[in-house]
Amino acid sequence: MLNVAVAVAVLSGLAIIVAVVLQKTKADGFSAAMGGGSDTTRHTPGSKEAWLDMVAKYAAIVWVLACLVVAIIWYG
Repeated sequence: MLNVAVAVAVLSGLAIIVAVVLQKTKADGFSAAMGGGSDTTRHTPGSKEAWLDMVAKYAAIVWVLACLVVAIIWYG
């Protein structure tokens, strides 16, 4: 059971990395971080960016849950 949970955590972690790396940057640099940038790009449903956002979101949820399961098995 521990090996399965670790494998799920590793695979979902890799999915997060790949999904984030393949996304195009949405920020305009430091000014966007301080609230000066404008987000004019909208993700249309079915676009590559929307799909990558969804993959990253669900992979992150799976990763957190898998890490929680690993911690419960390891320390429980």
